[in-house]
Amino acid sequence: MRDQCSICKKYLDISELYEYRNKIACTDCFDKLQEQVDYERQQVIEDTKFRTDRFKGLDMSNSIIGKANREILKADIEIAKKGKGQ
Repeated sequence: MRDQCSICKKYLDISELYEYRNKIACTDCFDKLQEQVDYERQQVIEDTKFRTDRFKGLDMSNSIIGKANREILKADIEIAKKGKGQ
């Protein structure tokens, strides 16, 4: 069985490829793949943190204050739910 390296696009036998976080690369490209995937993952973490930090410590329950907070922050909550690029 053969598959393609995510970086160099060479087709190799599956036994010659390595997997990292659901992506595959050949031996020569594996370090680059790890760096790329880790960078993309960090970008997602930072984006999520940027969108959700404004809610940190706020009451968002069904209490009177929580309901008021949800109403005031309705637009921000929708943005946070959708995420980047959606």
